[in-house]
Amino acid sequence: MAMEIALPLTNEWVRKLATAMEANTHCSVPRRISKILSATEVEKLFTAVARVLKREKTLVRVRGDGDDDFDEVVVVGDTHGQYHDVLKLFELAGEPEKKKMFVFNGDFVDRGAWGVEVLLLLLARKALAPERVILLRGNHETEFCTECYGFERELSVKYGKTAGRRLYPMFLELCAALPLACKVGDATLILHGGLFRSASLSKREAATNPKLGTLAELEKASKGGADPIGEGRSMIAGDVLWSDPIPEDGLHHNENRGIGIQFGPAQTLEFLRNENLKLIIRSHEGPDARHDRPEMPSIMSGFCVDHDFGEDGKLCTLFSAPNYPQFIEVDDLRHNNLASFVTLSRATNFCDPVPTSFDAVPRPPSQCYYELDLNGSDAEGPESDIRPHEPLHIDVGEGDEGARWKEDELSHKLTLDRDQT
Repeated sequence: MAMEIALPLTNEWVRKLATAMEANTHCSVPRRISKILSATEVEKLFTAVARVLKREKTLVRVRGDGDDDFDEVVVVGDTHGQYHDVLKLFELAGEPEKKKMFVFNGDFVDRGAWGVEVLLLLLARKALAPERVILLRGNHETEFCTECYGFERELSVKYGKTAGRRLYPMFLELCAALPLACKVGDATLILHGGLFRSASLSKREAATNPKLGTLAELEKASKGGADPIGEGRSMIAGDVLWSDPIPEDGLHHNENRGIGIQFGPAQTLEFLRNENLKLIIRSHEGPDARHDRPEMPSIMSGFCVDHDFGEDGKLCTLFSAPNYPQFIEVDDLRHNNLASFVTLSRATNFCDPVPTSFDAVPRPPSQCYYELDLNGSDAEGPESDIRPHEPLHIDVGEGDEGARWKEDELSHKLTLDRDQT
């Protein structure tokens, strides 16, 4: 039965949507999701949530006191279109409510067969409780990744090419509005990839002699447009989305991915001390990525501590997609990893992450929406040559006057120039 978006949404409506979409995943016709929520209704949901996201700063701050009173924060890492596992996560963690906030740390879509379902559920949750659901941007909430790793095609298959051509630019507009980071309480920072360079650096300094940025710079930074390329105005966005920790001290270009930086324990400790933080939670790396980096701690349980400084704080990686990736080539290694979410509580000033691990839910037969011979751990960034077609949007970081994304120089808010689309 077709459902309609009527704001404000209710818990009953969101649960009904979740159940209907789950039942639909067991049929062999992906297009039938449009019978549950039509393209017109998806447009309404995209528009409503984008309106909320555009009011949120690049760095969202939630304190858990006063009018913003909550006792728990559930943090979720990459989910990558694994809808049934997201439903299991909600069963284990509960739902957003007055005393419980959720922070989703990016990479909602791509690779898994049900990115559309995951996205619609999370957007519905955001529309229902915008102050209790924080959606942060991951590197897969970009044009490059969704072109290469399945979501653009999935949207077209499930809603048809005509509707897909309307919905995809709206999805990119929504991605460009997503915050890059969330500070919880006084001493916890959540962001997708990792640390970032200072906006005060020249292009040469950023490449040859980088230094860490600050939360004040992050708060003022651009959210990056449709495709942050890691230079100019999108440098901080590119770093936040693509960077990785390393076991040895140092701060340098992330050669493995071609974008962002790699940062060592000394740099993490410096950032923690400079910003009076005790905990940084990042995501971005699943078992395939860590298999290629055996010098780093294992992420097979869905959670690990990468840089630990005792009472001075720590940096952790959180991954929430079990048995990832869903699709592999015949001869590839199946990792059979667990996933985790973490719970932060007021009693410990939101600084002591308590992980809960869970296994994958059996998956119904489904189709893969991307070429499996692409690099398995997003080893190439948006400047690579693996894109299936030319991008729709010119990145604002290039400062091109013909860019389809317009950025206000003072507020750094991005708007889509529909005349150029």
